[in-house]
Amino acid sequence: MLPGPGARFPRRRHWLWRAEAWLPDIDVFQREGKVIVRTDLPGLKREDIDVEVEDGSLAIHGRREEEKEVKQEDYYCCERASGEFSRSISLPEGVTPESIEAVCDNGVLEVSIPRPAAPEAKKITVQVK
Repeated sequence: MLPGPGARFPRRRHWLWRAEAWLPDIDVFQREGKVIVRTDLPGLKREDIDVEVEDGSLAIHGRREEEKEVKQEDYYCCERASGEFSRSISLPEGVTPESIEAVCDNGVLEVSIPRPAAPEAKKITVQVK
């Protein structure tokens, strides 16, 4: 049910604001023998983003500060929000962290992870005793 005309909405409480923290979406797909992890991080600069390998996972951390300001003839509103985010995905077994590359272009972070070579099958000779 929608509120009626003149309805007032309560201010956000601090605990509610934290519960609505921003968490960027992650796309994971394969391209040319690599696993690609793409994340939209609009408005973030390179220095706001950290990409690292931790315990067999790719971790993307960042901090965002956002300010919205609306100025009209008889209305003024300024809202600020800031916070940190962290996303992680498991890496395929055998990935070497040194082979991972990350590029951020126009607010889109793309991490390229070369797929490790599949282990070769080895035939084991069964001996008779």
